[in-house]
Amino acid sequence: MRLILLLLIASAVMAQELTLERVLEDTLKNNLEIKALRHELKAYEREYLSARANLFPNLKLTETFTRTDVPAYVLFTKLNQERIKPTDFTPSNLNNPSAVNNFETKLSLEVPLWMGGKIRAFRNASLFKKRAEEKKLSRKEEEVLFKAYSAYLQAELASSAVEVARKNVEDAKEHLRIAKKLHSVGMALLSDVLRAQVFLNKAEEKLTEARNNYRIALKALGLIANTDYTEYSVPALKECPSLSLEELKDRALASREDLRAIDDYIKVFRETYRAYMGDNLPQLSAFASYSLYDKDTPFGSGGSGYMFGINLSWSFNTGLSSIQKARSFKERERALLERRELLKKAIVFGLEKAYSRYETALSRLKSARARVDTAREVVRILHVRYENGLARMVDLLDAQTQLENARFDHIQALYSCNLSYGRALLEAGVIKEVLR
Repeated sequence: MRLILLLLIASAVMAQELTLERVLEDTLKNNLEIKALRHELKAYEREYLSARANLFPNLKLTETFTRTDVPAYVLFTKLNQERIKPTDFTPSNLNNPSAVNNFETKLSLEVPLWMGGKIRAFRNASLFKKRAEEKKLSRKEEEVLFKAYSAYLQAELASSAVEVARKNVEDAKEHLRIAKKLHSVGMALLSDVLRAQVFLNKAEEKLTEARNNYRIALKALGLIANTDYTEYSVPALKECPSLSLEELKDRALASREDLRAIDDYIKVFRETYRAYMGDNLPQLSAFASYSLYDKDTPFGSGGSGYMFGINLSWSFNTGLSSIQKARSFKERERALLERRELLKKAIVFGLEKAYSRYETALSRLKSARARVDTAREVVRILHVRYENGLARMVDLLDAQTQLENARFDHIQALYSCNLSYGRALLEAGVIKEVLR
């Protein structure tokens, strides 16, 4: 039994303290939801690279086999193969030539010079979309960090509850000790001892419950961070940080990544509008090719030749298809501008709401601290009076119950205050900066 006790004490001493900074770092690194979103972001990066690649020349290699006895094709095939003879121009051979085989190897290059600006517009749209998704990922990281922060507070609350329950057990043991001592000298009734014993049993029951809640809180924290924290210990709640509403307001509209993402999406719609309008403009491209011709083998070189040139085209759909498509993105831009204004107001409202809850929690915390001090003093007085035979055990235990309730109310208020603090940071978009 002593060995087991020593091992338990040693493990408790050796357990490393788990800090909030460690939890947040593990969450950003290992959280499965964040990992999934990062893979999605890579897809947008690939889309951007794909759109940018359209600015580069297109290189194409083809190998074509044909067999024909069509007179015109036979003549020009032999010309390309560089094996024309004088007899090929006799009327009989021109009108009824023998079938001819042809292997054509062609390497071609096409360079877009000016495509109405739509290639660059689509590239810019993909770039702004990638940037917008990066900001959305950053905002999602903040939301996940707040979940990790909340779970860490739950673990701190559970740790504080264990600490409070342990103090309550110690107080209950002291009350039982005094009751037994006074009963042994005839100054207290047996009922006092029994009441104190029942009170101790109840306190020990709450301590067991608090320890179980603490283990569950650690597992919940590990689930969010995707990390095992069973070998770590979480400290008890200590204090509630201070908060400035005006400072957060000044930074909120500049720091919220989802608001900044809307600005990038507006640019996406503007660039897409330009891209579709570019369908109605002239398009200019250059091309060049080199071909090999052979009657017997693929990639043979019985004959060869090159070609290069410039192509200018201009098309216009009389049904205004591309113009209507472009206008649809202009309407999307207007809609997004309205949503941006709505989000700005929602950010300010959410921040004020979070700060109001923070002030309420801070007021409750101050009240709870005062109640703990008062209840502790009442217990001390009644404990002295009971030792001197001037108070009843039932009165002392009632006062002890009030002290227990005040202690639990205090750590709950401390938890609520810290949670409201984190919520305000999240609404302001600075939780990643401040907590880390």
